[in-house]
Amino acid sequence: MQPIDAAHERFVNLREAVSGYINSVETEADTRLKIIDRILVEVLMWPHGEILTEAAVDSGYADYAFLIDKRCRMILEAKSDGRSMGCENRKASRSGFKLSGPVFKNSTAREGISQAIRYCGEKNAELACVTNGREWIVFRGNRLGDGIDTRSGMAFIFPNLVAIEENFEFFYDLLSYESSSTLSYRPYFQEAEGQPIRTSLFNKSLRPEGSARFQSGGELAADIDKVMSTFFRRLTGDQDPDLLEICFVETRESYYAERQLARVAENIVGRLRSIDTHEGTVLSDIIKSARDTQRHEFVLIVGTKGAGKTTFVSRFFARVLPQSIQQHCTILRVDLRESTGDLSTAESWLDTKIIRETERVLFRGSPEYAEIQGMFFDEYVRLSKGPWSSIYASDREGFKLRFGDHVEAIRSNKPHEYVQGLVRHIVNNRKKLPVIVFDNADHFTIEFQQFIYRYARSIYEQSICLIILPITDRTSWQLSKHGTFQSFEHETLFLPTPPTEEVIRKRIKFMEERLELERDRPSDRYFVGNGISLSIDDLTAFTRSLQRIFLETSSVSSWIGDLANHDVRRTLKIARDFITSPHLKVHDLLRAYIARNGIELPPVRAARALIRGKYDIYPVNHDNFVQNIFNLNNDLPTSPLLGMRILQLLDDAPRKEHEGALLDLDQILAYCVGLDIENRATTLWLDTLLKTRLVLNYDPTVDDISHAKQLEISPAGKQHLFWGYGNYEYLSAMADVTPLLSEMTFTKLREEANSTNKWRTKVAIFIDYLVAEDALYCTVPDHVAYQSQARVVASLSSVARRLRESVDNWQRNGDRRHPRRAS
Repeated sequence: MQPIDAAHERFVNLREAVSGYINSVETEADTRLKIIDRILVEVLMWPHGEILTEAAVDSGYADYAFLIDKRCRMILEAKSDGRSMGCENRKASRSGFKLSGPVFKNSTAREGISQAIRYCGEKNAELACVTNGREWIVFRGNRLGDGIDTRSGMAFIFPNLVAIEENFEFFYDLLSYESSSTLSYRPYFQEAEGQPIRTSLFNKSLRPEGSARFQSGGELAADIDKVMSTFFRRLTGDQDPDLLEICFVETRESYYAERQLARVAENIVGRLRSIDTHEGTVLSDIIKSARDTQRHEFVLIVGTKGAGKTTFVSRFFARVLPQSIQQHCTILRVDLRESTGDLSTAESWLDTKIIRETERVLFRGSPEYAEIQGMFFDEYVRLSKGPWSSIYASDREGFKLRFGDHVEAIRSNKPHEYVQGLVRHIVNNRKKLPVIVFDNADHFTIEFQQFIYRYARSIYEQSICLIILPITDRTSWQLSKHGTFQSFEHETLFLPTPPTEEVIRKRIKFMEERLELERDRPSDRYFVGNGISLSIDDLTAFTRSLQRIFLETSSVSSWIGDLANHDVRRTLKIARDFITSPHLKVHDLLRAYIARNGIELPPVRAARALIRGKYDIYPVNHDNFVQNIFNLNNDLPTSPLLGMRILQLLDDAPRKEHEGALLDLDQILAYCVGLDIENRATTLWLDTLLKTRLVLNYDPTVDDISHAKQLEISPAGKQHLFWGYGNYEYLSAMADVTPLLSEMTFTKLREEANSTNKWRTKVAIFIDYLVAEDALYCTVPDHVAYQSQARVVASLSSVARRLRESVDNWQRNGDRRHPRRAS
């Protein structure tokens, strides 16, 4: 059941209940307790924690103040049931009644309205309501700086409870907690006050969703597609772990990190081997010695998600750390991707995971009794000399049985204590260094990563060991900011994110070498045309050459890396789709390859392949990487340039050391209010920007705006902002699929769409539409803080002007050639 349906059901039941005790409602307190409070909490679902009664203001006390995120959003003034407000004989209407008009001449209504306006002004709340429990008057008690007199606004009335039931959806949309949270009441006032709310039902795009046609490149393209699918699947390294390690992109920072980590491991191993482990030396002495001489280390591998922290660690132990040191190490890897990320169960999961991994590595699944005894030798000695000494003296087998049960109880009921025993066993009995790697913590929230850090410290503080914890730079900064790092010794090694083209180039080189070893030589040949034939052998060579070409084309490699937010797997997916797009015109590239000419890849063709993929137009709701920045959300009418405006705001944010270029969500909302963009529209578009990863939260695992706090523009967002400002191919593609609310614009564009040589005019018309729609919903203040927002429209208008001038020159010169698009 939807919330509004449940609310309606509760209202019907409440109305029946009120009719049974209405005669007992005499005072204002009665009205509030028996009617108003119940409607507010039970029906409109305002949480008690968000309601203040008798809220103090300089001019008195507001009967009710309603809060959202600790900010006052609505004021309600209550009157007793016996005081009429003069609305009993009116009808509820969405057209509303003017606050200064004759409908509200009643003294009780005037008094309540005046009080609510005064309190809204002092609390800076927008919505106001006056009610005696039966009659309800709802209006905007604060215009929030729009320059219109408050009493020039409109108010909606509900003359009685019957009218509320008959118009329940309207009542709920005005006053519910949900409505105030999303500001969904605003369009009703805008419509009633004659502000830009469209009454036309026109909403069409030149090419509606689902009309994209698959473009077949023929048999040759299909074969290339198969080759590319296999090739790029292998490039991920899932089927070839060596690829990831061999193709790790070394940097000055990674080289330093390797040397430092090797030095740490060598020093600990050296100190361990120098410890005198004569017979009778107890583990506590070793631990004390280790504590005094700092014979354990905690190493943080810090880098952004995608910096290759996991590959760095794998490569280090497989190819960098000398065998002479590695043979004295027991490496335990805890892959946190296998966990749920639930903080409430994280500790028990970690204990269980480490126990199973350690027993697998050390005992091939299960330790023998002698090994258990060694792990808990201190406990064995304590029990044999103390509580169980009589059993030890008289019945050794019985003592062993009981001790085994005791250790099993520890394993089951105190698993973390058992983990400590396993680590001590590696040191004391195996004479090796325990190296525990907590990998892939950065797949989870910053809070989860912080918990992993604290858990790892609990092992580190009690045992000789080397802890390696890869975390994100954000988590590192948070731990440092909260003073956690200052409390503990640790080594921090930083890894930068390698350039996308360098990552793929290195992988391609590796794959070329592998393909040379694996190549079959079939006799099949493909006839390209004009007597040109191509063998599978040539085809493989061509695809590798083509990959090198596009990766070495700086603009294309930059576009692909940014669209993928520099995530290697996403990059490979985009690159694979790009290579197999029919818009690249494979036949032309093949002829150039066979003729041994340079393979030219015009930027316009590259942009078209990225944006349209394998379809004739941009496939709406199909592409995971390219978004229509002009149509991110349709739930509320607003400026189609809102996406660009938000991205521009975030792009302008000053970059702070460690934290990045972040803005608080409240800052963004307040800034957009300054543009006359209401919060609900901004919130809806921000939610889509988060989900499409054009914008990232401070904790990048958060993709829901309701949980977001600080936001920044992503590389993909910067790419879309760049394209939105004037990439002709992008603008042309979005002109085809963006739903238009103007029939006149739709007609103009449809006429231009029929002429393939007039794409310039089409894009200019589309830009004119975007600018005109933006003017309906957005006003840019003349203030230095909004200078870049003024450039949004100015830049787009300049593009449209240049396009029209180009068309005029082309027609004036009589040039009938198809004008080449610029990018």
